Amino acid sequence: MEKPLIPTFGFDAYPQAATPAPSPAATEPLEQLVAYRREDRFASCRRHMEQHRRHFYKLSLVEQGGGTFFLNDEVVEVAPQSILLVKPGTALSWHLHAGPQTGLYAFFSADFYNAGLLPGYQLHAVLAGDAPYVYHPCTAAEYAAVQQCAEQLWMQQRHLEKARLYLRLLLADLRQWDTSAPTGNLPAPVQQFLSLIETRLAALAPVLTLEFYAEALHLTPKHLSALCRQATGKSATDLLKEKIATEAKVLLTGTPLPISELGYRLGFYDVAHFSRWFKRAVGQAPSAYRARFTGYK
Repeated sequence: MEKPLIPTFGFDAYPQAATPAPSPAATEPLEQLVAYRREDRFASCRRHMEQHRRHFYKLSLVEQGGGTFFLNDEVVEVAPQSILLVKPGTALSWHLHAGPQTGLYAFFSADFYNAGLLPGYQLHAVLAGDAPYVYHPCTAAEYAAVQQCAEQLWMQQRHLEKARLYLRLLLADLRQWDTSAPTGNLPAPVQQFLSLIETRLAALAPVLTLEFYAEALHLTPKHLSALCRQATGKSATDLLKEKIATEAKVLLTGTPLPISELGYRLGFYDVAHFSRWFKRAVGQAPSAYRARFTGYK
């Protein structure tokens, strides 16, 4: 597998500050959960962050401030009194608004959330939607409620069992605002199919044919497609096409890679093949898409 073009960070190497501080000694809580007040980091935090990915979840409560966030191929204007959860593997960059930035944010791993839970109650079931993030502009009452839990999460972060309970309460609220979530949980083979596509795309080792994924999951392509259609309303081929198109958009707007090289790394045999495929999938030529969105960013 080739080296990813977009940097991916873990807990121990995430560049939060404009001038990175020395890494603290690794501790059990830091590897699973860490929470910060946004105002405490205001003086040194990056007002602009280049495109990157993370191996962990980030939950942000924005009391004041906000900014423009680029999440995969979507642009989200994050407003005051809102909540944003970004899932692992999402390509992310941002421009924060001028002025104070207050609230709270937390990093956490799926293993931290899932500890002691049966599969039906774990994070993949709580946040069963396929979207790379959940964003919700809160009413005053909603924000006051989640803020209480967030404050307790911040205070209890070194007491893992207590912190875990407050995190689960926060995500219970977030679940009802996750408009991408299907009715009921996605079947395990569909979850595994989507995860495998994302893993290979992030590592620039994609496969464009459905047969590869079906074989990896010990299913026939027909059976896998039937499961996907039943769970999402889309065929497995359509889901694969959507994932590849999203990654192509991310690389077009987030890297300087020539279009010919980008198409090759996504599994297309030449630039003409990639350009034709992208135009059918997105409705624009790759060069036109890059020019429009790079200018916006």
